Amino acid sequence: RSSDLSASLDDESNEDDFDKLRDAPGCPEGIVEINKGQMILNEKALRRILKSARKAKAVAVISIAGAFRRGKSFLLNVFLRYLRYSKYGRLETHWLEECWKEKLCGDYFVSERNVDSVTKGVRMWSQPISVKVDNKNIAVLIMDSQGLFDRGSSAGVSSKIFSLTSFVSSWQIVNVGNQFDDRDSENLQAFTEFGAIVHESAGNDENESEKIFPRVTFLIRDWQNTGSKGFAHGSEGGRKYWNTKVKELFPDLHKSAGNCFRSVNCFLMPHPGKHVVKAESFTDIDIGKADSEFVDALEKFVESSLAPGSIPLCEAGGKLITAKMLFEKFKIAVDSFQKCNDLVSFVSATAQLQHQKALDSAFELYQLEMKALVSPELEYDSRLQECHNQYKAEALSVFEREPKSCRGTWEKVFRDRLEGRIREANVGYQAQNDKKKADAEIANQKAFDVAVKKFEEKILPLHCYGDKAFLTPKAIEKIKREAEDVALKEFDDRKSNTGGPSVVKEYREKLTNAIGKRSVELTRHALKTEDDMKEFIKSEFKRLLKEYVEDMNEYRRKNGHVEEERLKGVLSDLKEKLLNDFKATMPEKGGELYRQNNVERLRTEFDNASKQQLEENQLSRSFNYKEIVALAAVGGVVIAVCGPAAVVAAGVEIGIGAVVGAGAIGSVTSGVINWAKPRWLRSVGRSAYRKVFGKKEKMD
Repeated sequence: RSSDLSASLDDESNEDDFDKLRDAPGCPEGIVEINKGQMILNEKALRRILKSARKAKAVAVISIAGAFRRGKSFLLNVFLRYLRYSKYGRLETHWLEECWKEKLCGDYFVSERNVDSVTKGVRMWSQPISVKVDNKNIAVLIMDSQGLFDRGSSAGVSSKIFSLTSFVSSWQIVNVGNQFDDRDSENLQAFTEFGAIVHESAGNDENESEKIFPRVTFLIRDWQNTGSKGFAHGSEGGRKYWNTKVKELFPDLHKSAGNCFRSVNCFLMPHPGKHVVKAESFTDIDIGKADSEFVDALEKFVESSLAPGSIPLCEAGGKLITAKMLFEKFKIAVDSFQKCNDLVSFVSATAQLQHQKALDSAFELYQLEMKALVSPELEYDSRLQECHNQYKAEALSVFEREPKSCRGTWEKVFRDRLEGRIREANVGYQAQNDKKKADAEIANQKAFDVAVKKFEEKILPLHCYGDKAFLTPKAIEKIKREAEDVALKEFDDRKSNTGGPSVVKEYREKLTNAIGKRSVELTRHALKTEDDMKEFIKSEFKRLLKEYVEDMNEYRRKNGHVEEERLKGVLSDLKEKLLNDFKATMPEKGGELYRQNNVERLRTEFDNASKQQLEENQLSRSFNYKEIVALAAVGGVVIAVCGPAAVVAAGVEIGIGAVVGAGAIGSVTSGVINWAKPRWLRSVGRSAYRKVFGKKEKMD
């Protein structure tokens, strides 16, 4: 619904322009109209105002509500003067009179002595006021509403206006004259009912209700009861008045305010004096002629709420909101009131709209991440399902963090809808991803076929030589290499990467094997003389022996010492494999006997290499660290228990064992054990030896 606003608020602008908003001329502009009891949002006007605040890190909306002719517009004009004052943020005492002398451009909220309400609907100052707080730009928006419960407004319209302004503002000021009385209580009955509805809809859970309205201040104007039994002017006297007298006389109002608002304050404001009361309009007021007590209280009231660092900011779910989010909040509230005729329906409709917005935001995040993975210009992603699980969890987390009322009623319903939309979208994303792989396989198969054809064309000379023609091994190798290079280049030029690297690798290896096999076949056909065959066989001998030794060294490096029988089996298997490879590459010219002789020659070379591998394996057995540790342990016990005689006798056995060679350390250990006295020590030694080496044979 806010696509147009999104485009306008995301436009680039100079941050310096935002700083100039403090001095920009402005005027009150209607953003909500009342037509036949229905609210109509002036989106164009609201969009224009909020566009000026798009560079702000946060926004504050200050609203005032109450009966007409109670000085609401006067107070908002004081706020404007204060926020636009040249010395804002570095004020001294008694600043109001000096501030009043500054000439400010632009109009004011109309404040006239009429019998009828001046303000109609809801109006907002057309220019956000820029304020620096901790080097961050804050946009302050001033909002006025028509007099509640006047002759031209029904109780239903008044309650809707109050609910709307409380919902979208960060600070709602309720203007009350003299003191709370039965009439004020009756006028605010809708407010009391609304608080009860919100609390009940949240399941009477303080955390669940989340106090959907931010901050309220009941401003009692023209307060005179300051005697010994009364309450002093200002915030402290107001706090005592609210928590004692109001709580006693109007308990429902006191309780419902606590249910709705996160912060409830009360301020007792003295009478301004005859000069202010008799002034025809705001511009006629000379603040220096107002009662000093009123001026002092007014300065304290304004400073305590609007000084840098004290401005109440708009929040949602514990996070500051931007101008774009504020527009959405206005739309949710007005749309709900257009669909509902009572406050109960408003609560339900608002909650559903909040949940739907949270669902849309979460799903938009999921789509954004997943679309980036299946974009047509990207490759097949084998981790798509894993990414789906991750982004689904992130979307659900976003949904849960979004501010929503009546969670107990609607949270699970909309969460299930979100999971269903994600599940359905994932099926489509998986299909797009799989199609990339299928298309890539088709394209790479075509690239493979063309590459093989190019190879056959390039290697054609090896087909064309008969018995009289002759090609040296070097010439044959050159033709093969050039043909292979042409084929691989042709494949690389035509391959498709959209299926991912594994598909490309599969078809490239398939091509390499195919042209390699074909090269061997044509090489055997092209070799014509016995000298050529000898040269070929010599190079094959060298290549296969090198491969044999390297494979076995790698095997022994990974496995360490290997049992002899096991190693013989591995050597035999590798030898037979390489012999079969040699048989396959042997040229047919020369006859079967010639082929067999060369196979036997290669077998002999493999056997010699096998002996060396077995000897090196046996040598590594003599330095097994576990045997060395066991020998040291057993020897230490023998020396300690049996004395030097046993050590000398063991030394003779050690010498004999060392001469044997293989298994020398084992012989040394068994010699020490056999010379150990008494017999119980020999038994202990045997047990230790068997546990370390896992051998069951007798030590004798």
